[in-house]
Amino acid sequence: MTESVNTETLDLEAIVTYLRRHPRFFEDHPNLLKKLHLRHESGDAISLIERQNQILRQENRQLIDRLNQFIQVAQRNDRLFLKLQRLILELLPETRLNGLLERLQRGLQRDFDVHETTVILFDRAPGDGDGWLQTSRDQIAEAFPAVVDQGKAVCGALEPALTQLLFANTEVGSIALAPLTRDQAVVGVLALGHTSPEHFRSGTETLFLTHLAQVTSLQMERTE
Repeated sequence: MTESVNTETLDLEAIVTYLRRHPRFFEDHPNLLKKLHLRHESGDAISLIERQNQILRQENRQLIDRLNQFIQVAQRNDRLFLKLQRLILELLPETRLNGLLERLQRGLQRDFDVHETTVILFDRAPGDGDGWLQTSRDQIAEAFPAVVDQGKAVCGALEPALTQLLFANTEVGSIALAPLTRDQAVVGVLALGHTSPEHFRSGTETLFLTHLAQVTSLQMERTE
């Protein structure tokens, strides 16, 4: 038996609540459904069914747009994974630290739209022609505490005062930094730079960079 209700004694909120609890209400009252009309954006009156169809079509378009976004992100991640895999395979055979860093820099600039690459080690002084810099742990920790103290990768715009510290005053607008480790202790950083301040944003995903830094750390332990 269909429930009856005197809508004249109910406020709007109560009517909405009732209809939500009885979604088949208009199926049980088809004559009422035919008499209900809504004002369309064009100014013409449309039936409730037409309006419902419009809402469903709009929601369907929104779902399709979201699905397309997910597909685009998945495709982008697939491309990044293949590039990362290629670079890692190039790093694995290297037994010299300078050779390792040269391959790392070449691969990052070739495949990942990176303009500058710097490897900074805290406890290993470079000689003439070596491909890394030495800076004190405290100096890097003061500038990037999340990287050194928490072992996290970070991205964002680069303050001009830090350009000399990381990139010897080259034109770098934004950076991505990841910790280099040995025995779970941070012993240096891998710094990537781009001329655009907008390229590496603070919310940029760092999963691939973190993985690359971990592989680089392991390879550094195996080099001469």
